[in-house]
Amino acid sequence: MRSNEYGQQRFSEHFALGKSQPELDFVDIPLDTDINLCVDPYALSIIDDDPWFVECNNLVVDFFQLVVNSIRGGFSDVARDLLSNLREPNETRLGLSQGRPSGRGIGRLQAGQLYDRLVTSRAVRTGKLRDLYDCELIIPGIGGDKISDVTTNVIRGKLITYTQAQCRLHRIPIQPRPCRPQWNDQAHCWKGGYQELPVYQGVGIILVPKAAVRLRPAVDHRDYYRHYVLPELQREYLLAEHPDAATGLVKVLRNGKRLPPTKKALEQRHPCSKEYLFEFSEEHPSVLESYKASLPKKADLIGDADIEGVHPLPREIDIRSLSPRLDAISPGRADAPAYHRLIVGILQAIFHPDLRNPLKEAEIHNGRKRIDIRFTSADTGFFRRLRASYGVMCPHVFFECKNYASDPSNPELDQLAGRFSEVRGRFGILVCRIISDRDTMVRRCKDIMNDRRGFVLVLDDNDIKRLLDMRARNDLPGISDFLDNRFSELIM
Repeated sequence: MRSNEYGQQRFSEHFALGKSQPELDFVDIPLDTDINLCVDPYALSIIDDDPWFVECNNLVVDFFQLVVNSIRGGFSDVARDLLSNLREPNETRLGLSQGRPSGRGIGRLQAGQLYDRLVTSRAVRTGKLRDLYDCELIIPGIGGDKISDVTTNVIRGKLITYTQAQCRLHRIPIQPRPCRPQWNDQAHCWKGGYQELPVYQGVGIILVPKAAVRLRPAVDHRDYYRHYVLPELQREYLLAEHPDAATGLVKVLRNGKRLPPTKKALEQRHPCSKEYLFEFSEEHPSVLESYKASLPKKADLIGDADIEGVHPLPREIDIRSLSPRLDAISPGRADAPAYHRLIVGILQAIFHPDLRNPLKEAEIHNGRKRIDIRFTSADTGFFRRLRASYGVMCPHVFFECKNYASDPSNPELDQLAGRFSEVRGRFGILVCRIISDRDTMVRRCKDIMNDRRGFVLVLDDNDIKRLLDMRARNDLPGISDFLDNRFSELIM
């Protein structure tokens, strides 16, 4: 067996990143096979606190509505042309195939089959089908794997931009490569061309954020049938509300007590098919509404351990190992780049998914100022409290990293505060090696706050190690409380 077969070589290894999955915002994919993960359009649709995900959802909605409207309007050539640009998205290495990545079935031939499924669907003709993810419930032959492929194709442009940003962050070389078409929701068409991407064996690779992947789609017609449709049928048979209630499926005991039909008996009488589920949902809209109300929990973000669990060669999650790596870096200018690279991964490991999509040295003011690290903040945890309890806007959270042997002083704090604005946000964290005089540091941060410039917290090595320990124990409330206590110290 060659050393790079069956997923043994990961993206992080090929590009010598020296980072584990918790230190990365994207899935650390195998390069020679697929990892069993999907991109779920339903999950994209409910993440409304992150502009990247909102824009991805808008692309999917725009594309699918155009396909459906074209079919309903009789513009078959338009619909076929739209679907014909879908291909197996092998660049992401996400999917169900074994061995070398091969995709799951949106090739040229199957794009025609996809059209045939949609054009013959009563849900499409009647306008009942509005969202791509509903295909899993009511369109035969279109399952979660194909829906994931379609979604990945449609958001390819966003994924490429994300990949390029992550490559800048981690100093990964990128090269121009021909790229499959990307959906343009302004022109309502596919546009192709060359894009700069990381390259493996001559082929471009596209990275996918961890927050965008799931182990399985939230919408599952089998789950809907088993846990919502069958119980409703049991209730109707028991109460003699169903037209077939007098078929003997309801058992009556000697004492007169009636027992509902077993699910197995109902499965034989009403087999699970997407055509049946569509008809049932038309007649029982409240059951479908109850099922859809349960979906947000099924679409919860997955963690690094979940990703490792489906990796061809899973690896242990060891967040505590980051602390000795931090100790091994000496304070001072010589080791500043190594410190910066490590801190990027440490912050990712501690704060994801509350903070996502890290960007390194982002330019502002037309390049006159640069920010060490900028994250997009989700409306969760401590950052939710900042907004809800304190009215502190923080769509982005800024970090400055100082590998000094002594306490940072006013110039370093002012440098961070100078990044703030009403649009970008007014909260940041300065990460340093040591704080020998915490009282003075807090007073300096209070000066920034009292000058109405924003809010700055300062974390040293001891703070970082404490947060890493909490993350290793999955004590996410503890991390939020730690930051909340530091913030309260600032404003009191």
